[in-house]
Amino acid sequence: MTRKYIERKIEIAKTCRIAARRYFFIFAQLIILSLFSCRKTSVSIDKSTYEPKIVIAGLLYPEQPVDNIRISRNFPVGEDVELQRIILSMALVMITDLYSGKKYYLQYNITRAVYEYPYDDLKILYGNSYKLEVNAEFDGYQLYASAVTTVPEKGLQILADSSIYGRMYYREKDEKGRLITPTITYNKSRGAAFYLASIIAAYAGVDNFIYENPPGLDIKKALGKGAQMQDFQFTSAWDKRYDNGGKLAKMEIDWFNFWFYSPYRIILYAADKNYYHFFLTHKFVQEIDGNLHEPLFDIEGDGIGYFGSAVTDTIYMEVVKK
Repeated sequence: MTRKYIERKIEIAKTCRIAARRYFFIFAQLIILSLFSCRKTSVSIDKSTYEPKIVIAGLLYPEQPVDNIRISRNFPVGEDVELQRIILSMALVMITDLYSGKKYYLQYNITRAVYEYPYDDLKILYGNSYKLEVNAEFDGYQLYASAVTTVPEKGLQILADSSIYGRMYYREKDEKGRLITPTITYNKSRGAAFYLASIIAAYAGVDNFIYENPPGLDIKKALGKGAQMQDFQFTSAWDKRYDNGGKLAKMEIDWFNFWFYSPYRIILYAADKNYYHFFLTHKFVQEIDGNLHEPLFDIEGDGIGYFGSAVTDTIYMEVVKK
């Protein structure tokens, strides 16, 4: 599957509010699967198809320490996986500041199972580019992977006229009876590929669950069928803004992202193209007719995953019962 094809799929997928409407999406999938049940496909996978890969997961944030770079590995399908073998604790991990040319070697933090730079001479700057390189050896393989990220420029700021500030009644309406959609108004960061809002409920439980939700979902029944509380506690919304025209933007956050009467912390990310590509393609690995393809990884060499960067701002609100 070519990169050009995958990038075309990204453009198609940008209009899908997957996180905000996950339950309608799942329902639609079930209908589609039933319609195409006569076109069953199967894929034969054994150890002969296995390609060892370094798995990278990490984001850089300007003016913050580098302390959460996760380096692990993949395994052949069907192999019993031992937890202690997943993390590559003996890898050589290095970040290069591409402006100054200086190299920084990261250290493994055994308590948190991440790689970090524990000193203060590595400064992550707005608009600067950084290269991550990883050398690792496992199961007799010597592997190398690298990735480059350019941090978006300074500018992201959530503005005080956002309707999401303070308290809001669940599915609040204006004086004319029209539904008010929670909206974040913000200044953009030049160089950001897209904007992602992480919506986190401070308290999540069966007692403060919003049973008045339009789909009529009952959290107790959902948990009984295998759902997890964090599936409702942590949600997200996103907006693509490749163009740098204009400074002001708005992001609407559908009420489907709020499942609890609770205070909320909403983190707005202005993220680079690396994370944008990963975020939109890591779940879209099979077409409706059964064809499979890989997500888009901006990693060179023997690596999968993502190494990106983002600028953030945070806002707090509370959803209350009327």
